[in-house]
Amino acid sequence: MEPTEGQAVTENPAENAGKDRARGGAREDPPAVAGPDPQAVKAAYCDYLRTLKYDPSTVKGYATDLNRFFVFLDKKGVADLRAVTRADIAEYQAELSTATWTVHTTHAHLRAVRRLYEFLDDQGKILMNPAAGIRMPKLERALPRNVLTRSEMRRLLDAPDTSLPAGVRDRTLMEVLYSTGIRVAELCHLTVHDVDLLNGYLRVNCGKGCKDRVVPLGKKARAYVNEYLRHVRGILTRKMRDERALFVGERHHRGGLSTTRIAQIVRHYARRAGIRKKVSPHVFRHTCATHLLEGGADISQVQRLLGHVLLNTTQIYTRVAQPEIKRTHKKTHPRERDRR
Repeated sequence: MEPTEGQAVTENPAENAGKDRARGGAREDPPAVAGPDPQAVKAAYCDYLRTLKYDPSTVKGYATDLNRFFVFLDKKGVADLRAVTRADIAEYQAELSTATWTVHTTHAHLRAVRRLYEFLDDQGKILMNPAAGIRMPKLERALPRNVLTRSEMRRLLDAPDTSLPAGVRDRTLMEVLYSTGIRVAELCHLTVHDVDLLNGYLRVNCGKGCKDRVVPLGKKARAYVNEYLRHVRGILTRKMRDERALFVGERHHRGGLSTTRIAQIVRHYARRAGIRKKVSPHVFRHTCATHLLEGGADISQVQRLLGHVLLNTTQIYTRVAQPEIKRTHKKTHPRERDRR
């Protein structure tokens, strides 16, 4: 009997290996799928993402989104992912569309299913990919909700008490976030070996999409990093001299600061500075990009700084910067000031 759509499985290991080599060249092969059980497949897929150095929060997000898909399959009585058809995927998509979620949430759930079946297809576990025909909902790029003014950013950066070691550390990490626009997860992954104070650069390892890049470190940020490394970090790491993380906690716990802890630090100083906007570490990234464009930076250079693959992703900040640019133009252009 011929296999149904999306159900047939290639059983020849040699044939699978040949296909994998043909598809990936010298790329490292992903780990073998443990079996047809959805949870076992999900575990193998998450392990594969970890080998590619995906951020733990990203892996956790995929796992959570896939669990909803598995609940849907369980209701239909489908216990083997190889038995899923395009009709099943379409039905799942229809169910998602009726939920009271944002388009981004629906998109994330469908993306998780599509990526899982791409993984199975790459391993030669299915002859036809039932998720190949998914029409993903169109995402509209929303403007960043909270971008700080220059005055607000100065107040925020001045909020830590730099007479204390923790205050110097906190001022330094906020200066780095604002100067470079790096993501908070990228900040957490920084080591002391990623800092080039002589030339004023940071090496960002394992950025989004597992891409490395080098970003400039501004004069103010470089001065604070130098102060932190020379006079503060040694105090915080005196019980763990072999610690490599750049930013560490004050309780001498091994490993660098977590994204959660950095978010707490930022919120604390935002309240101290009297800023009523909701301030998170990502706001530094939005604000950095917006202020660079307001200052006349080339958008392609901002794209490289932020590590965006597509220019369209960076262009969202031009829409944020336009009102400020217009006010600056009206205030400074000679023809705007000429009353004759």
